[in-house]
Amino acid sequence: MPRKLTVSYVAICTGAVDIALLHNAFGLLCRKYPMLTGTIESTGGQCSLRIPGDDTSAAITETVAGPIADWLAGAGLTPLDPAHCLAKLAIVDEGDRTAVALQVCHAINDATLGLDLLARFWRIAASLAGNAACPDLTPVHPRNLEHAYHTRGLTLPELAAPPAGRVHSIPATDLGAGPGFAPMPAGRITLSRADTAALRAHARNSGTTLHALLSAAIVRAERAMLAESAGVATELPMIMFHLVDLRGHLRPAARPDEVTNALGFAPTLTACDPGTGLDVLATRVKAQIVAGIEDGAALAVMRAAAAVAAHGGPRQGVGNFITNWGVVPDLTVPAGIEIVDFRGFATSEPVSWVGYFVSTFAGRCSIEPAFSPRFHAPAQIAALRELIHANLERATTRARSR
Repeated sequence: MPRKLTVSYVAICTGAVDIALLHNAFGLLCRKYPMLTGTIESTGGQCSLRIPGDDTSAAITETVAGPIADWLAGAGLTPLDPAHCLAKLAIVDEGDRTAVALQVCHAINDATLGLDLLARFWRIAASLAGNAACPDLTPVHPRNLEHAYHTRGLTLPELAAPPAGRVHSIPATDLGAGPGFAPMPAGRITLSRADTAALRAHARNSGTTLHALLSAAIVRAERAMLAESAGVATELPMIMFHLVDLRGHLRPAARPDEVTNALGFAPTLTACDPGTGLDVLATRVKAQIVAGIEDGAALAVMRAAAAVAAHGGPRQGVGNFITNWGVVPDLTVPAGIEIVDFRGFATSEPVSWVGYFVSTFAGRCSIEPAFSPRFHAPAQIAALRELIHANLERATTRARSR
């Protein structure tokens, strides 16, 4: 059975939210994508998607009243069980604000597909409210990446392990028990619009990307966390994994809802000490990500990791991951509603790695670190967050001065 791993797309809204209308919109979204009402069945060690073909396949919704912050720190962090439910619409009514959360199991979803589902959900809601045209509701059944390769006559790369040898990441210690993988309630780092624009422009002018600059800030922060054990001046090979969307690299390219979990796991290995220049690190990171996509290593590493997970094997090696969802699309919403904030993250059973969820909403870039207290103490992650934040402040100050 797949690990309990749920991706949440949370829109924070103001205005008059018609909860019944949103429930109806989710029902229509499930009609468009029947997999959202399905479950995962395990038979003989093989997992398969089951979609009931009758009225038992109802859309699952939940509405609660109370502070959004409490929900984000509590019930909102509980992953869905794919054996019982693959998607849910959760609505938290705080009074003057409402959180509308689309939650989808990773077994049938990745960030690119999820953002497409999010946009379609709100477009359906707007059409029900009468201020948008009704979208096409013809059912769509996204297939896996292997199917996309086969139908295009492409050859899948052989399974491959991540870089071997002595590599480094922040240490993890298994305490034997503890809460699952989730974001720290107050751990999000959000840049201003001006700082986001300055970093993006600086990255472009430097021949790199915003993702690479953010990655550099994170990698250097992780290296600084090793100062006591490895010394300050020593350069260490720091490993990081980057989730990359491979739809655009297929020929022909795939639509967002044609394929699900079309991801590669591009490893980067950068020599770093706490003072290594962020531009230097960013250049190395970008080059390695591009190479990993072009030579197939990103997909090969992802397939190998998925094969181990599918058979219940333990994770081998070290290294955390960064996933950049890019710009959250403009969402067409019912009249009288404004989406004022967006939170994007994943939750799961306890795992030994740290994840960094990056997205840009309304011109502001955010990094949402997630971790399992069973393996990383909250104080350790809080210290890591401060180091990342300090690196970003230095980067934006430098970018603005140019």
